[in-house]
Amino acid sequence: MDTASLPPLASAHVVSLESGAYRTMFRNAFLELHVPKTDRVQRHYLSLLETCMDLSTSQPSLLCGLDALSLVQLGSVENDRRLIESARQNYTKALTELRSVLSTQQALHDDHVLAAVMIMKYCELYTELASPKGVGWAGHVCAAQRLLTVRGPALVRSDLSMELYANARQSALCYSLVDRKACALAQPGWRAIGNRTRVKDKSFIFHELALQIPGLLEQHDGLDIQHHDQDQVTQIDVILAKAAAIEQDLRAWLLHWATDEPQYETRPVDDFSTFATQCSDRTFSTAFAFGNFMAAYLHSMYWICMYFLRITIRALHAARAVVIPSSRPHANQQVSEEEILEYVFNACRCIPYFCEPASSTMGCIGMFLPLRTAAFYFVGASMVGPAEWIGNVDELEWRRK
Repeated sequence: MDTASLPPLASAHVVSLESGAYRTMFRNAFLELHVPKTDRVQRHYLSLLETCMDLSTSQPSLLCGLDALSLVQLGSVENDRRLIESARQNYTKALTELRSVLSTQQALHDDHVLAAVMIMKYCELYTELASPKGVGWAGHVCAAQRLLTVRGPALVRSDLSMELYANARQSALCYSLVDRKACALAQPGWRAIGNRTRVKDKSFIFHELALQIPGLLEQHDGLDIQHHDQDQVTQIDVILAKAAAIEQDLRAWLLHWATDEPQYETRPVDDFSTFATQCSDRTFSTAFAFGNFMAAYLHSMYWICMYFLRITIRALHAARAVVIPSSRPHANQQVSEEEILEYVFNACRCIPYFCEPASSTMGCIGMFLPLRTAAFYFVGASMVGPAEWIGNVDELEWRRK
């Protein structure tokens, strides 16, 4: 959509989407730019965006949120200040409307209100609308979890509420890994929703497993390292047993997927033309090419989750050895630095694919956690070259026309 084709406006600084046809045009443009075409027909958390764009609603917070999202997407790509300013005005209005509606009891069970929260979470991913230091995104992620928790899993019944739940789990996993706190949606009652899901795709199953990892991180962080007795060993062993079960299930998930069909292949980084043109750093000379965005995203998240899980297992064994010096993990439980580094390198090799047009704007979003995790690892390990590569990638401006 070329913004030069926009009709004359009453104000040079405001774009109104009150016209139904005009609003539809912008929403279609958003979907074309934001959601990878190879993933549009699949039923996973990305489907919520298309569902909301097609939703017939009178909820002001959702309408304004959708308008803000459509406007900021096109405005950021075309560098059109009119659209960006209009997006800001709509987002501000959406937040005001949301605060108002959340003060009513009936809003707690309104799918359209929850959808508004989810849409505003996406708004916060754009620099032009984002709150400082990501607090707005985190706030919307937590708000969505609270709304779902108030309802309880028994009230997640409609197709829309199932899509909202799936989308909330995806963002909750990212947030909880960073926050290192257990996620409410990882509780058994919520996981039981899977028993009434007609189709369990790879994403649904993965998040069912991975959402348990942040709780293990919190339990590890809560150990009293000054408390050296048998109770400490018992606590460690309980966490290790849980971690081993999750690890086994995650490895089985990936093996089953890989057995069905190859999901990616290793290629020279120069094959990724958008990335190769804008990034001259060849610290990673090869990268992974995937059949679609969802395959890339799930693989990157698998490697990130395994990174968090395995370094925690290693730390738990080390803590156990402090109490019982003769304690040593079995050979199949040992975690080498080479294994950890492989998870981080694999996540980094997903980045060039995320930067290609095939990944659309979702690629920019999908690379956040891999970049953040790798940056912390490389700096902590004093790996100067890879750390500089992260900085070079982070400074690039990826534009999708």
